[in-house]
Amino acid sequence: MSNVGDSPENDSPEAAGEPLTLTAAEQAAEMAAYERTLRRVQRGTLWLGAAGTLASLWLSWPVAVGVLLGAVFGLVNFRWLAASVNAIGERIVNQHSSERGAAAVVRGVARIFLMALVAYGIFSCSVRSLVGYLAGLAMPVFALMCEAAYEFVAGNRRT
Repeated sequence: MSNVGDSPENDSPEAAGEPLTLTAAEQAAEMAAYERTLRRVQRGTLWLGAAGTLASLWLSWPVAVGVLLGAVFGLVNFRWLAASVNAIGERIVNQHSSERGAAAVVRGVARIFLMALVAYGIFSCSVRSLVGYLAGLAMPVFALMCEAAYEFVAGNRRT
């Protein structure tokens, strides 16, 4: 009869309740992989935004301009969001961080307010441009979907 604690799965630091610590080299490799992923998503957003702009030209030029503006603001929003997540993560991990929690929240609210202000400005000019703008804002989501597919295929190739 085997005891529950005899299995090799339960000998891991996580199973014992100990925190998992990475070496400096492993941390550097993780951060490099994270940076590469962010760059791929940003490039994907640019490419998808350009393709969406060109594809929407057959509808009308206001829709194409809306898609272009939405893709640009979507990319800016994605970069600011990544910076906010990094700042909050740094605040959680490093107790003596110079990052203030309230500042990260204010930046997040300001980011959403700016997107809504631009949407209102576009809506006051043209409803069709607003539709394109909203589609353009979704380009980082599509880029993240492409990145997920890429990671799935790359992960299956490694195993």
